[in-house]
Amino acid sequence: MTVPLTPKGQQLLGVLWMEVALSFLFISLRFYTRKYVGGAVGMDDYLLILSWVLMMAFAACTSRSVSYGMGTHASQLTIDNNSNGILWLLIGQFLIAVAMGVSKCAVAVFLIRIVIKTWHKMLLYFWIVTILALSFLLAIAVFAQCTPVQSIWDTRIEGTCTLSLTIIAKIMCSWSAAMDFFLAAFPWAIIWGLNMKRKEKITICVSLSLGVIAGICGVVRTTTLDALGETDDYLYAVSDSVMWTMSELTATLICVSIPALRPLYNRLTGGNSTGGPYQNYGYENQKSAATAGGEYGLKPMNRGNKDRTHYDVEVTRGGADTDTDSDTCIVSEPPQIPKNGGIQRHHEVTVSYEEGFSATSSKQHV
Repeated sequence: MTVPLTPKGQQLLGVLWMEVALSFLFISLRFYTRKYVGGAVGMDDYLLILSWVLMMAFAACTSRSVSYGMGTHASQLTIDNNSNGILWLLIGQFLIAVAMGVSKCAVAVFLIRIVIKTWHKMLLYFWIVTILALSFLLAIAVFAQCTPVQSIWDTRIEGTCTLSLTIIAKIMCSWSAAMDFFLAAFPWAIIWGLNMKRKEKITICVSLSLGVIAGICGVVRTTTLDALGETDDYLYAVSDSVMWTMSELTATLICVSIPALRPLYNRLTGGNSTGGPYQNYGYENQKSAATAGGEYGLKPMNRGNKDRTHYDVEVTRGGADTDTDSDTCIVSEPPQIPKNGGIQRHHEVTVSYEEGFSATSSKQHV
């Protein structure tokens, strides 16, 4: 039997479904931008979609829990309502634990797409592995903390609890918040040394560092966990923690989507998105030659005699007609020499030299 909505329950439902809608909007815009405007759809996009699906499932389970009394004081609930409310909340906690881990992985994978140094990638993979391990541990612990499992939500059944869900949750939440702050600071370290305008560096770094908002939500959420393990009014006391959990996930999904929307913003505002040369993602000094926004690479096809000999040399014009603003390219896929649909210019060049002259060629990247 369901119970009437209380003000706390109404607040909870309003926050949850508003954040589901906001996340859907930003993820949809990100996917559209990546697929149709600029860049390419990658693993990070699919991880964000999976996170949102789990987020919506969590909101649905929490809504069901609210119908049984979540947000209502225990003194106003029957034992059956209390048990059903806790059961649906536990199912939701299982889902949100996985969603949190997947969403953090999406942010790390997004950064992996724009770094080239091996140790940068390894560092990001370390965070991915650890956050996934902790999130799945927490998800399993939700139903593995006590035996029999029914005793977790039904107070009429006696059970033995060997795992402390509160301790595991604190470890997971603390690590998740630490990862948010790390991923927010990481772009400053890898982008600041690039050969770009200072204003562009700041714009890119700030947009990639919005995840600090999720970290703040995570810190607040972590501080509420101790009280949950000591209360007899669980369904009411847990409401604020659930909203902070949802807010952290929402902040993660929105903040990682915003940087990828720059090409769409430029298109809608008519901004110049093709003015500057493409800035290489590498952080090592490279020789560069900007020739009309692209590159000409001379590649000898074969070597012949030392006499006056004709050589066929392929000259390729790199750089398709794409969005090449440095602050746009840094958050999208690096441009490739096009296979289809791009501009390729081929010239046949005859090179001749006298005996003793050595012809060399070098390829430079912009």
